Amino acid sequence: MNRSRFLRLAALLSALLIAPLFAKDDKADISAVIAAEKARGVAILSADLKALDALMADDCRYTHSSGKVESKKDHIDTFVNGLRYERFITSGIHGHSVTPDVVVLNGRIDQRKGVDGKMTDLNLFFQSVWRREATGWRLASLQTALAPAPTAKKS
Repeated sequence: MNRSRFLRLAALLSALLIAPLFAKDDKADISAVIAAEKARGVAILSADLKALDALMADDCRYTHSSGKVESKKDHIDTFVNGLRYERFITSGIHGHSVTPDVVVLNGRIDQRKGVDGKMTDLNLFFQSVWRREATGWRLASLQTALAPAPTAKKS
């Protein structure tokens, strides 16, 4: 084995054996972000604007399943203007740590919301990006998509 090949092999083995010693356990961060997402659901159900303000990053952008994009202020203002939720249930949540300070969640939302009692039921997929800030994990971006309609079985 020539020297160059030996050095490459030694570097590869070192990386494989040493890297796990310095790897960060992302499970705690993902659990904390899922807890923050659950807290957001509670805040939405109770129209707790103070809690929503604390959970959302100042530069947060929310892209609705309709394509409408809201800033943090826009989103909170919908509650000020009468939006209320009767149901907000998240499920199938999967977290992925992108960096030590960014976690992405994917899952589903089953919700019932409306203004002045005119309620709409929606089943959505969501992807949210949470960023660690000095005050804790905050929602930086949220996008929802309508779940596809069930297809009829072929006979």
